[in-house]
Amino acid sequence: MNNIQNNYVQRQPIEIILNSKQGTNISLLDGHKFYDLESEIVARKDEQILFYLKKCFIPFSFYTLSESQKNNKLDIKETQQNGTTNTYSVTIPSGNYNINELLSEIINLLESTTTFGYKYSISFIKTTAKVRLLLLSGTTALKTEILFGTGVNKSNSCRRLLGFNETDIEFTLSSTSISNNIVDLSDGLDSIHIKSNLVGDNIRSTNDSGELLLIPVNLSPFSILYFDDLTPFKHKITQSAIKQIEMRLADSNSNVIDFNGIPYTLICQIEFIYNPNSTLTFQNRNLQNIETKESRLNMFNNIMNNLQNDNVDLNEKQKSEKK
Repeated sequence: MNNIQNNYVQRQPIEIILNSKQGTNISLLDGHKFYDLESEIVARKDEQILFYLKKCFIPFSFYTLSESQKNNKLDIKETQQNGTTNTYSVTIPSGNYNINELLSEIINLLESTTTFGYKYSISFIKTTAKVRLLLLSGTTALKTEILFGTGVNKSNSCRRLLGFNETDIEFTLSSTSISNNIVDLSDGLDSIHIKSNLVGDNIRSTNDSGELLLIPVNLSPFSILYFDDLTPFKHKITQSAIKQIEMRLADSNSNVIDFNGIPYTLICQIEFIYNPNSTLTFQNRNLQNIETKESRLNMFNNIMNNLQNDNVDLNEKQKSEKK
């Protein structure tokens, strides 16, 4: 350890409480905000800033199926025996569903929208946790297709919740369609990804840059997710000054979370450490840390030297006067 690092005086950490009510929305969703600090936090020339999350209080007020989660649409194509087709879309109301509630809602939407009078059976297979679809009735029915792969809303469909891949499916009065995978009602909201502009280059992109913390969602809807990180990962910040902090709370599919107007709180910590890449000289370090032991000793020595010089001058003057 060199003399400059020996001379380094570490500052006290700074705690920052970010409440979403005080933040400014970047998008229409309250999971993406920026926060202006009351005063700018500035690192000294020989310091580097560490930034991390200590605690979080996050309400489970979001919906696992919603417009913001991009999973509330279905595109349907019905075909009759004479070749006549009817293509339409349905929107599932936002909410937190169990599987039976979701399937019942989809059946009601299809049967209330079809112009061919089709009736449907959409059921949950308990032994495999998959979904089965069957066309029950329709006087001149031939088949029904769900356009998971080619529909106008394919990017916003509920296929992942139901366990289907991104390909069109079809079923008839005599043949069923069974989901490729098991149902996933969380659809990416099994965890919350907290990102910040202080970490990485661009948190508005769809990649994982800027990630501070991942919090598992292991509680029931409308509970409070409390997270206390006892061994936080401390991120080194390239900026030497912080005046504004941007925070983005997203699901595993990089969708910004909509908390439906319920505030959340993020408690952050800033620490200062010695920057070994500092070009600060030893002399400048002494000037910057005037309160260090070495600096006080230097000041004392300078004062004593000045007093001694004054005494020498005084003695010389007295000798001169006696002559």
